[in-house]
Amino acid sequence: MRIDAAIVGAGPSGLLAATTISKKSYRVQVYEEHSVVGEPKHCAGLVSVEGLAKLGIKPNESFTQNTINGGRIYAPNGEYIEIRDTKPRAHVIDRGEFDQHLAQRAQESGVEIFTSARVEKLAEKNRYIVGLKTGDGSVESRIVIDAEGSGSRLIQQILPGYKKPRSIPGVNVEISGVEVESDLVEVWFTEELAKGLFIWVIPLSGCNVRCGLAASEGNPVDNLRKFVKKRFSVEEISGIRGGSVVTGGPVSSTISDGLMVVGDAAGHVKPTTGGGVVMGGLCSRIAGGVAIKALEKEDCSKNILRPYETGWRGEYGSEFRSMLALRNLMNSISDARFNRLFETFKESGLQNVVDDLVHEGDMDMQAGVIRRAITDPKMLGFLIHGLGRATLGELFSTVK
Repeated sequence: MRIDAAIVGAGPSGLLAATTISKKSYRVQVYEEHSVVGEPKHCAGLVSVEGLAKLGIKPNESFTQNTINGGRIYAPNGEYIEIRDTKPRAHVIDRGEFDQHLAQRAQESGVEIFTSARVEKLAEKNRYIVGLKTGDGSVESRIVIDAEGSGSRLIQQILPGYKKPRSIPGVNVEISGVEVESDLVEVWFTEELAKGLFIWVIPLSGCNVRCGLAASEGNPVDNLRKFVKKRFSVEEISGIRGGSVVTGGPVSSTISDGLMVVGDAAGHVKPTTGGGVVMGGLCSRIAGGVAIKALEKEDCSKNILRPYETGWRGEYGSEFRSMLALRNLMNSISDARFNRLFETFKESGLQNVVDDLVHEGDMDMQAGVIRRAITDPKMLGFLIHGLGRATLGELFSTVK
């Protein structure tokens, strides 16, 4: 039997694409290699209020663990800047329960989900993707959507020119019996422990937190243990989960004949934070809409699927470029320079400016915030002094 759409991976991007297509009464199947949707849980689990609304998902007590109003950003020397909004800015979610929620919605719309179903390879005929192969046999499908994640194993097998998105190893753990501000996340910048991204501390409920980091150098597990000991005086932690955090922006192409690539595999992740639920979900819904039109035309060739590529790039390309430019800039700043920047910031009286930028800004669509920050007269003076005209000019050329 030939189905209409086969989705590889039951993460948010795959499930949102599947749900979009199935609502038009097409037969859609999702193949998930793990035995349980949402496992293993290696996501920080912080999703913006605006982003969840854009995805059409209402907060639900089954997966929502806390609400966040702001955060503290720490320099390597422990100095921090506090940013607190008057309105909720993010939801802390249990990523496993969140994925289960999306899976239930997908099934209610008619999607068939198969777990413990590892896709061994994509089926190809005359350079056209015509289905997939699992350990249990072959599946013929009019279109395939690859949402397998940052490893991108299947696409590398079949598309020689494909380069998977740049990622770095990340780890996460939940800790009990510690005290933090219940509505503030903590973000720690330190080359020693989290070169290439940062350390995060996310309050859950009571005296529980989710703590993690991603690092391009060193051993992430050892680095996390060092941080937890220093920050919370906790000697032993267990239940550390690992994964990959995409920080390199989108891949060069997300379509081929009979195939679309979504989510982490497509690099649809914010380079500034490594968060992919919202941006990946938004792009996946575009993919689902294009898939519907292709199925209606009975033509899933690359040319017919091109509106997906042009669609997400037109809608969010500038956002990814701006965030990638900022990520590259942040990667170039040493710990000593970060410490000086924080010291200068506190002397510059810019707290109100930053508070306004955060209040008006969007956690996911960051280009506007970056643009306003580098054109505000007070902020511009601080940035020129702290970063230099040449470095700031490179960032400005990307977001103007």
